Amino acid sequence: MIGVVDYDLQRATTVKLHPPNLEIMKLATYYKIEENTFCRLIDLNETELNGYDKIYFFSESEEPITVPAQFLRTNNVIFGGTAFTNGIYQPFENEIIDFTIPRPTIYKDFLKQKYNDGIKSNIIEHILDDSYYRHYAGKNKLPLVSMRAKHRVFLYDVDFFQDGWEDLVDEITARKVSKITCIHPIICNTLTQYFKLREKPKVARDNPVLLELDIPLNDLNYMFKKYANLFLADITKTSLVFLTLGGTFKSRYQYYNDLIYKLNLLYSFWAYSIPIKIKYRYPHTGVIDPLQNLSLAIERWTNGITMYEKTINERIVRKSKKEKSAAHEERDLLLKIKPEAADLFNQTYILISDRRFWRL
Repeated sequence: MIGVVDYDLQRATTVKLHPPNLEIMKLATYYKIEENTFCRLIDLNETELNGYDKIYFFSESEEPITVPAQFLRTNNVIFGGTAFTNGIYQPFENEIIDFTIPRPTIYKDFLKQKYNDGIKSNIIEHILDDSYYRHYAGKNKLPLVSMRAKHRVFLYDVDFFQDGWEDLVDEITARKVSKITCIHPIICNTLTQYFKLREKPKVARDNPVLLELDIPLNDLNYMFKKYANLFLADITKTSLVFLTLGGTFKSRYQYYNDLIYKLNLLYSFWAYSIPIKIKYRYPHTGVIDPLQNLSLAIERWTNGITMYEKTINERIVRKSKKEKSAAHEERDLLLKIKPEAADLFNQTYILISDRRFWRL
């Protein structure tokens, strides 16, 4: 018997289910059809694992995950998904599995239990009726799966803008689906990508979009003269459009420079009354971000209502008069090396947007 673990779906709440894991659906179908072997969905709390020939433990999480100890102690566990490969999908050695049609039947007992736990029936039905697709497995372009009209399609590629993405979106749109949802944030490295994305109405607006821009600060005035009205028409207080902080750099000084650059970029948007937000990106496994707590505090600040009237300094309050918060300590360390950045932590959205100016 083959065991499969869907780490992400098991984080379900009483009102929401994460999309099922695409590779687990393919594995279950492959083993049933090609090897006449039964697959069983394993709960994260299960401790008796000796009865399985293999266990596939998969996750697509953007955030660090905690693998239960019993799975780490078991020799026959195969870990997969972009959570374990620094965001780069690793195809199966057996290419047939990647080309297998994914079917959510492996989740039927799990979904019955979630229904009994209080998940609404229409959410359960969506999981069973929606379509799931990965465009590329390594260099292999995978054929489109069948898709039901008026139902959602989930895309699993980390890189949305791979070769042929526009043709793919147009072909899916032609099948009259309700919307296209991506399980990973859509990362735009250029403004051209961003505005072309917005020309595709079936790509759901509830997909988080990350603008990973590398525009010299001296060129920002030119950028806003050209694009400010387009941004204003597109980005509102509820829009899921973000600048990024963090990520993977080789040295702590690169993290310092990135945070200073991104805050300057953020405030430049705010000066045009464009309420863009910040999204933190965790570093690759084995890399330490010296500003992680500060960056996460800034993310929370821009994603709530506090950014309008409170500063970062007010957001990262001390634990007590004698003890600083971790974010406070990281800010102080940054300012020891970059004291000229002190004013970045004393700004609010209202202050900058009312002034309609940000001095770089």
